Amino acid sequence: MNLEDSRNANKLHRPSNRLRKIVRITRICSYICGADVFDPNYCVNIRTYFVLAVINFSILLLSYTMYSGWVEEGDWAIVLQVLTIGGGTLLQGYCKLINSIRQKDKFRFLLTEVYSIFEEYELKSCDYARHLKKGCHLLSYFMKLCAVINVMMICGLILVAAAINVIFQKRDLIVYGDVIGIDPSTTSGFYVTFMVQACFLLVGGFGLYAGDMAFFTPISQVPTLKEILRCKFKDINEAMEGDELQDSRHVSELLKDAVQFHQKYLRFLNTTQDTYYWVILTQISTYSVGIVCSMFCIFLGTWPGGYIYLLYCFVMMFVYCGVGTMVDIAQTIPADLYVNVKNMPINIGSCQTEIIFRANISFNSHLLAIGCQPTAYIIGVTQTIALDINVVD
Repeated sequence: MNLEDSRNANKLHRPSNRLRKIVRITRICSYICGADVFDPNYCVNIRTYFVLAVINFSILLLSYTMYSGWVEEGDWAIVLQVLTIGGGTLLQGYCKLINSIRQKDKFRFLLTEVYSIFEEYELKSCDYARHLKKGCHLLSYFMKLCAVINVMMICGLILVAAAINVIFQKRDLIVYGDVIGIDPSTTSGFYVTFMVQACFLLVGGFGLYAGDMAFFTPISQVPTLKEILRCKFKDINEAMEGDELQDSRHVSELLKDAVQFHQKYLRFLNTTQDTYYWVILTQISTYSVGIVCSMFCIFLGTWPGGYIYLLYCFVMMFVYCGVGTMVDIAQTIPADLYVNVKNMPINIGSCQTEIIFRANISFNSHLLAIGCQPTAYIIGVTQTIALDINVVD
């Protein structure tokens, strides 16, 4: 292998290329759903209207089911089952789709920032490259985890209902949902209703997965930015151990670079908070409602698939709360890093170089709250940095 082939091979294995390959999968899923907001030329298209039509039609069917179950049959358990899977998933899909369209500029900004950071720091020391690779692995992990969870939920609900019908010779639908004009009490009507529910479940599950990946793509890189900031202060501490006068100017440049990256870090966090506030609030709220309603349906024995959906809600709740905790940790650790380089004097030969790095850190956190209970997602941080470099002969 010649030198040119070796350079091309190294370029293919760079973290930025790895990241782009992962994001490409997310963009393909979003494109199918008509919501590839990462595309600079994106605009609302026929696929977007189709997805909105499917969501609205599903809401219409579920509203009809709730009306017929509550008014005509007098069974309030039907309302619980509809609210469990229908109300939660449809509201999640609606919120993610509308939020991505309204906040498309911020989504592009976040992804562009991630790309630029990866391309800049993958060429630096091995420490930077290692943390960038961890960022790629984290995003890949979220992608695989969400795929497995959604596939298990969709296949589990369909297979449980099919198994009950075959083994016990019963006519149990996937969920309690009627199709206008079709009587599920008849054989043909039952199979038509079952197939319609299965199709809507497949489409809805794919849409939820696309929305989850569009959500996790930028926010999963917050810890990566934190580690890059940590590496910058590690470089500063190492530079402070030098024995030459030129090191004072080098440290000054490193400090200024760290402050500039810190401001970029804060812009990223603030934009993330503005972009994902309502998504986080909707996800946590609907999963909470889904867990409560699923437990009621299980206790009443009205929905065999309730166990699967209950497990799905629990796992996804932990995933989103875990992401919130991850971001919370990422935004608090950098505040401790500044203390390590605060008021550190250096004696270089006959000259005394005093490096004063003052950090006036003011926390103005915006909490995502459900009622009066805040989640662990705290990212709205404002910090004011003052930098003085004094060289005294």
